[in-house]
Amino acid sequence: MPDNEKRETYKVTALFVISMVLLFIIFFSIIFYIRASRPMRQAKQEAVEIAEKYANIDTVDDFYWFTREKTYFTVMGKDESGRDLAVIIPKAGNKVTVEQQDDGLSEQEAKQTVLQNHKNETVEKASLGMVDNKPVWEIVTTGDNDDAKDSNYYLLQFEDGKEVKALRDI
Repeated sequence: MPDNEKRETYKVTALFVISMVLLFIIFFSIIFYIRASRPMRQAKQEAVEIAEKYANIDTVDDFYWFTREKTYFTVMGKDESGRDLAVIIPKAGNKVTVEQQDDGLSEQEAKQTVLQNHKNETVEKASLGMVDNKPVWEIVTTGDNDDAKDSNYYLLQFEDGKEVKALRDI
């Protein structure tokens, strides 16, 4: 077999092996992602079912997973009559809280409140849950401090945006 044919054979074989390895990596990455996101999808599905039952939620706009002392799942959406509601569900499933979104801060308003009070920070996450039997927004930010990114956690009352608690430089 001439050298040119051998080189072509090696190239084709190498290309085939590289392609198979890439397909293998992609396949297992997809499986890993699906398995890793299963708890979030299941929690959302169960929370939406409870929100439909207790508050007649017809359209879901947002879903939040909130964990402080306890875990809460919040479904934001519209009921059958078009009212914007927030349905806050404890992980245990008891004592569902239903709030009208107009009675409190939206996610955007809560983020803006934190950014107005804490300059040079970037919002990473927002979620709605309960602390001391009251609805609160948890806003997680990062800020620059001595060339390191520090996380900050702010709890704001849902009703008026008053800061309930702040954990800084974590």
